[in-house]
Amino acid sequence: MGYPKGVVKGFLSLWPFTHLVKKLSPYPPFRRLFAPLVDEKVLQVTFLPVSEDIPLPESTVLPRQALAELIRASSHRFIHDGCICRNREGCSKYPRDIGCIFLGEAAAHLHPSLGHRASVEECLAHVERAARAGLTGMIGRIWFDAASLGVLREFKRFLVVCFCCDCCCLVRTDMRHAAPEFKRAIRRLDSVRVRVGERCAGCGTCVEACFVGAVELRGGRAFIDPEKCKGCGRCSLLCPNRAVEVEFDPSEELFRELLRRAGAVAGGEGVEEDGGGARR
Repeated sequence: MGYPKGVVKGFLSLWPFTHLVKKLSPYPPFRRLFAPLVDEKVLQVTFLPVSEDIPLPESTVLPRQALAELIRASSHRFIHDGCICRNREGCSKYPRDIGCIFLGEAAAHLHPSLGHRASVEECLAHVERAARAGLTGMIGRIWFDAASLGVLREFKRFLVVCFCCDCCCLVRTDMRHAAPEFKRAIRRLDSVRVRVGERCAGCGTCVEACFVGAVELRGGRAFIDPEKCKGCGRCSLLCPNRAVEVEFDPSEELFRELLRRAGAVAGGEGVEEDGGGARR
């Protein structure tokens, strides 16, 4: 069984050090010293734009439908009582009671004082609520989360679906000036693309909003660097002219990529792929 709430709060007292680590990470010798913290075996996260306010092309399949398939495929599901990040930072911009969803074998070992085991339907309703609140989804594995929750032994089968905000997120805050290794630990889904449309007025809102500094103004218009973009969709959500559009490949490919990215972490039951990558 994982740690109870009181022990978890003790681990979270180390939270301020994460800000300092990212700010110092570009400078030697800190860059080499902190490199193990963002090894893919320790930190691996991917954004999935689930907000219903993000402008999407017509007839596209919403990414949260692919997330729903991942939730259904998981062997265990657990909803945390409130967002760890927003409660720790005292957030006033977004609801603090929308917490993470934990999937996989590790979810079965989380202490009941932290939240509750949840059904597929309850998890899907949780995702919809996060989408209505304008929160961006993030899936992945974070060593600090597993260690502080007391499920480090099940880390290989531990998947977090996080609904955090730019102002409080353990991963996103201070990331703009962090070392390149920290930014590479956040991987964009190949099936997600962010495009600037003709309505761009060059206001710079998206430049300020991008937590990794992937957007700049060129010739009076926004330019998104595809090599730096993480596909979170925040620039699209915040653009006052609705000029930034998020595009997705067909849902089947998006779902397959989510499964590949998550690997066997979620411990899915009854979801397999044949030799051609088709789901059955």
